[in-house]
Amino acid sequence: MQALGTRLQILKSADSITNMAETICKKTIDKFVTPENENKYTMLITHLAMAVTRMERSEKLYPPPEEIMNEIHSSLCIEEADLRVKWIEKELGSSIPKEERDFLLMHFVTVLSA
Repeated sequence: MQALGTRLQILKSADSITNMAETICKKTIDKFVTPENENKYTMLITHLAMAVTRMERSEKLYPPPEEIMNEIHSSLCIEEADLRVKWIEKELGSSIPKEERDFLLMHFVTVLSA
């Protein structure tokens, strides 16, 4: 998980992500990422870091296209993806806004389907 850790360090050193974003990403990596699947998680971890940062900084949020979400919600992996997003919310101690939640569901479905 070296590459994901390095990515987080770069984002943090550039002040692109918050401390909480870095922390929740590290917990997510520890929980779900293995050396064999690390490459699949690059987009998810990057998005998670930026999503938590946007939430903390009260930045404007944009949803993914509805057509994509319709496809995501019909995936066989949606239940597991939803459980993983709920785990992240538990670790954050708060719910994730729908716009960001949908993107995380999309990324988890992509990882789980690959």
